Amino acid sequence: MNFSPSFVLNRVSAISLAAALAVLAGCNPKDGVREYADGMAAYESHSLEKAGKLFSKCLVYAPENVDALVMLARVKCERGEISDASETIAKAVALDPDAPDVALLDAEIALYAGDYTRATSRFAAVADDAKLEPEARALGWTGLGIVEMTRDRRDAARIAFLRAIRLDRRNASARYHLGLLYRGDSYGYLDAALEQFDIFVRLGETADPRAMHAQRVIIPGIKADIARRAAERPGAQNRDANASAAALARGDAAMKKGNFKVARDEYAAACKADVLSYPAALGLAKAWEKSDATSAGRQRALDSYKAACSLRPSAVSTFLAAGELAAKLGQHATALELYSRAVAANPADISAIDGLIRALRKVGGRKEDADAYQSYRDSLSQRKAK
Repeated sequence: MNFSPSFVLNRVSAISLAAALAVLAGCNPKDGVREYADGMAAYESHSLEKAGKLFSKCLVYAPENVDALVMLARVKCERGEISDASETIAKAVALDPDAPDVALLDAEIALYAGDYTRATSRFAAVADDAKLEPEARALGWTGLGIVEMTRDRRDAARIAFLRAIRLDRRNASARYHLGLLYRGDSYGYLDAALEQFDIFVRLGETADPRAMHAQRVIIPGIKADIARRAAERPGAQNRDANASAAALARGDAAMKKGNFKVARDEYAAACKADVLSYPAALGLAKAWEKSDATSAGRQRALDSYKAACSLRPSAVSTFLAAGELAAKLGQHATALELYSRAVAANPADISAIDGLIRALRKVGGRKEDADAYQSYRDSLSQRKAK
């Protein structure tokens, strides 16, 4: 877990300026300002032990310095001294309970301590505070998402990360954790995961260990998995792109003339010649839909739509068509997965979210998830109205 200490750094600049002015004035008051400034310098150079000693010394001179308490708690947290970090942040909470940096660090430490109730409450206090800047609220939503990931609540986690990104598109931590969520077994949306990690790397600092790991290990690994999945499709090693293109052209011509059964045969031939042809799979789905209204025919159309979706995970309109057809066939679990993937491709697509909500309400035991997505959907409408 990694939250940007932006609020702390904003406070730091003012205190560093005060220290500089004290030096220029030729004075050295025992108010902890110098120790705090030196502690920040040590912290920024990753000298945590030295930073901790300096922040502690600052607090000897100024025991109610909230900034020093926050930084000392962060140092202890990063050193794995969770119990001491909890005691230190509690002192900051007592002095300034509503400060965003205090609340966020209090929540983070609570999460490390396994106190999910407190972590959720404190992160939510920041996320729901309309008086705060969007970037601050986004950190609260990011924290909530991490808590939900820890509790294996994938939909609640996704919604929290999406809300964080909606508030602050440059929230690197939300991008990173959403990428982890999509890459994991709970979703397995590799293309969506790749998109989030690509953005995360562009947003991150080149020296950031997580950004380096994402760039050198995670992203190449995802690309390799995507390529392997394509290569493992039956027939992928015997593709005939020219034959597929010719059959596809004949299928398109037949569709324009309304010869849907002829088009169906041509699209089927195009798919056989190249199992990785998205236009052929999509054409076959539409041709089946046009030529056969029986349950068997619509099932063939759905199968072809699903094949097309797997070939182009970014094709939101195709997922929506497939989801609608699955719902008409009463296959609500299939519709749910299709709409969920559409949301991954475009989190702001209202039709995809509405379809996902409908499917969740049709599937047993998913009312809480449906309500959570409805709240997210409502937040999109409210933001657009402004």
